[in-house]
Amino acid sequence: MNKSKLLLQKVYTVSSKHEKPRLWIQSLVCEAAGWAPGADLYVLVNEDDKLITIQNKPFSEEVADVHEVSVSSRMNRVSGQPRPLVDTCGDRYSTILCIQEKIEISVYRNGDIGTVVVRPLRFRLFETDTFESPADERLRLLSICAGAGIGTSMFCDSQYFTATMEVEIEEDSAEVLKHNFPHSFLFNGDLRDCNTVANADVAFVSLSCTEFSNLGDGGESYFDNLVLGTYKILKAAECRAIFFENVPSFFHSSTYNDLRELLSNDYPYTVGPIQLQSHDFGSVALRNRSYAVYFKEKEDFDLFRVPKPPAVRHRKLKEFLDPRSTVHAWKSLDAWKDSFNKKAEKDNAWADRNLDKTFVDENASVIQCIARRYRSQSASNSYVLNEDRTKWRFLTISELRRIFSIPEWFTWPPHIPITRIYEQIGQSVCGKVLKSFAAELASVFFRRFAKENATKKQQANDSFAFSMDQSGQIGFMIS
Repeated sequence: MNKSKLLLQKVYTVSSKHEKPRLWIQSLVCEAAGWAPGADLYVLVNEDDKLITIQNKPFSEEVADVHEVSVSSRMNRVSGQPRPLVDTCGDRYSTILCIQEKIEISVYRNGDIGTVVVRPLRFRLFETDTFESPADERLRLLSICAGAGIGTSMFCDSQYFTATMEVEIEEDSAEVLKHNFPHSFLFNGDLRDCNTVANADVAFVSLSCTEFSNLGDGGESYFDNLVLGTYKILKAAECRAIFFENVPSFFHSSTYNDLRELLSNDYPYTVGPIQLQSHDFGSVALRNRSYAVYFKEKEDFDLFRVPKPPAVRHRKLKEFLDPRSTVHAWKSLDAWKDSFNKKAEKDNAWADRNLDKTFVDENASVIQCIARRYRSQSASNSYVLNEDRTKWRFLTISELRRIFSIPEWFTWPPHIPITRIYEQIGQSVCGKVLKSFAAELASVFFRRFAKENATKKQQANDSFAFSMDQSGQIGFMIS
């Protein structure tokens, strides 16, 4: 595997089948390895090294105890297309796989050859394997809690960044990430189990905000105490800059303060938190977020400029809407209000809610924040009214793409349900603000490079002193 590239690591808990350890290789892993339904696979169990190696190419003749399995499939109900998977069990795996214990699956690709290595999870609190990620002359980006990768795409769309590594726990979000960034290294699992990290220039960190957001459930976040795992990854990546994005209250939490303290020795130069409203940057949708940037070196810190809201003309909603010929599913406005009033009669929390921005027409210049639960019928959402203001509808995916400034090349695999696409967009960021930060971070690197080159050139010129006499003769000056 010397020439193979590590594309994916996935951590999950071993289940059982027929009371034996089950090797269950999901579609995400199979697709990353390039395995199609019906393909033959060759499995090598190495008891000495506690490894199971599976590949779509026969092993050399010297290797013994190889058995074969085939890639099966499951029909996806959304796309109507089969997706590959491998489901095998047996006593042969029992020396390596233990039921209810975690395993680490690594996917390597070398052209058409896809290799999967399975091993027990090796948890090391203070040790991390770091590998040098390939660079294409752009800045290497690491995304932690990357979601579906919409924020990552906005960095990459600036043409100054290339995706190097993403960390994400939700499998369907990981599938969207791998779909859009097929050559980047993806870790799918609890970030506290991440022990392999790619070097990067900039880290983009957007930890779960459920615990801190007014729109969240106020309960636990997706992970309990992400601080140590996040610090471990950032420490190993050796980035020059770390960029944080989250709801404003996150930056007043013990979670953030603990992480800031852990990073203070390596990243003593900090900017923010800076609270910005996406509407001030020209977005029609409200999205109040705070941002912070950490730098390892003072020279980078000195060059950074906080993005300022530009003098923009606030566009109207109609500029983001689909063509008038588009057929939409309209709902009764009276029926919505009847339901709302019944809740208000029961002293519902929304009883006194102002509905001015709940139902908007195409001339609206501001709408409410698009949240993860946008497809619910809630007063905190904004819906589009028809011309006679008797019916309403949800904003479509294509309309939300334009509102969020999601790059055209960013797409969803056909098997992702539309409800999840709405949720993933609602969890993402405002493209106009994020692209402003991406541009300023890239500017730091380029201006620092230009400044250091100019200094070197000046030093070279200063190595010798020259003089010119009255006749125009040039000579060395002797000190």
